[in-house]
Amino acid sequence: MESEFMRHRSLFYILLTVLATHSAQASPVPPPLKIGLAKWFDHASVLLLSSDKAYTIQDAASDKPLLRVAANTVYKISPTVSGITLSRTSLTGDASETQTEGPLTAAPTGTDYVKIARVDPKSASLAVHWHRYRGFLTVRRAPDNTLRVINTVGLEPYLYGVIPAEIGTKVPLEAMRAQAVAARTYALKNRGKFGSDGFDLDDTTRSEGYLGVDGETSLSNAAVDSTRNQVLTWHGQLIDAPYSTDSGGMTACDLSGDCPYLQAVRDAPTPSGPDYASDGKYHTWTKVFTVAEVAAKLAKDPRTHVSTFVSLTLDGVDASGRITTATVSGADGTMRTVTGPQLRRILGYDSLRSTRVSLTMTPAGDYQFDGKGWGHGLGMSQDGAVSMASRPYNKTCQDILKHYYVGTAMMDISHVNWNVSTAKRLP
Repeated sequence: MESEFMRHRSLFYILLTVLATHSAQASPVPPPLKIGLAKWFDHASVLLLSSDKAYTIQDAASDKPLLRVAANTVYKISPTVSGITLSRTSLTGDASETQTEGPLTAAPTGTDYVKIARVDPKSASLAVHWHRYRGFLTVRRAPDNTLRVINTVGLEPYLYGVIPAEIGTKVPLEAMRAQAVAARTYALKNRGKFGSDGFDLDDTTRSEGYLGVDGETSLSNAAVDSTRNQVLTWHGQLIDAPYSTDSGGMTACDLSGDCPYLQAVRDAPTPSGPDYASDGKYHTWTKVFTVAEVAAKLAKDPRTHVSTFVSLTLDGVDASGRITTATVSGADGTMRTVTGPQLRRILGYDSLRSTRVSLTMTPAGDYQFDGKGWGHGLGMSQDGAVSMASRPYNKTCQDILKHYYVGTAMMDISHVNWNVSTAKRLP
């Protein structure tokens, strides 16, 4: 059984690698990505594993096969003081308990998927919400005695789950294709971002949204397939390719100068025309804070903490109209200065939706931020890309990417200069 399992596992990894490229050239092929599944499973105390077809479970640390599981069989995973408990479960109770010190890996048969669910033991609800993923699922015990889930998946199948999470599936094909190229480039450039945690990227806004199989549609998968292996480069080197929901009419610029392709670009068809994303839900917005609210938020962060809050001022904006720095003043003369992105983090990303804002005081003495856009504004605007790909503009994937990543070229992975240090990776 062990040798058969190992052959199956080896063949599956080979399949993931082969699917990552259609080029026959002898070039580096990106190995499968490890995605930390934090959105649904972070700090879980009980997980359920299953699959619609047969699957296998092994000890991930030793590669020792533990179980060959029939289709639709459910196993419960719980943390113990020293490892993990695995038990077959059903409506009549748990049975066939297995304990292991190391993490567990569940692998589907062939190119199918494994599904996983989180269970809250304190909840009265019996509903189980399954989430399906291609590739392998590894479950390990964390130091806080909860469970972590990592999905090992090939680059292209990974993108199948990114497109629905990031730009959606009810948008023009060319917008999805542009998203696929940007997301592929971002994933490769940022591989290893969470290496100390045991994975490359996660499925939150800290990296890229990722829904696994659940969000896939034939059209969004076609967008990935039709751009297979295509990435964005600057003079032959892989770029960082950030993107956000809405640029607010002007993309952000990289102030460090390390990413010359990220410039302040007017996000409109003409210099005087309406913004591409002018109809976006958060293209323009207003947020009002009372003095007490601002003081409380600023006091919680050591970068903006002052003994007695007096005022908050914006010191200036960059070429894209975004805050460069802001200063907090205290009654004792203390002054704290932070960058625009730092201020946004402190006041709350959902409150200060971007740093392309102006600040005024209301007649009541409150702080009023009038802003445009949603997100950091670097690189592609997703709402802008959707508009560009729609009537009357009908722009192509290439048109969209050239607009947002100035001076870059779309290139097959096999032609990327991997031996030269690439441009700086953005935080």
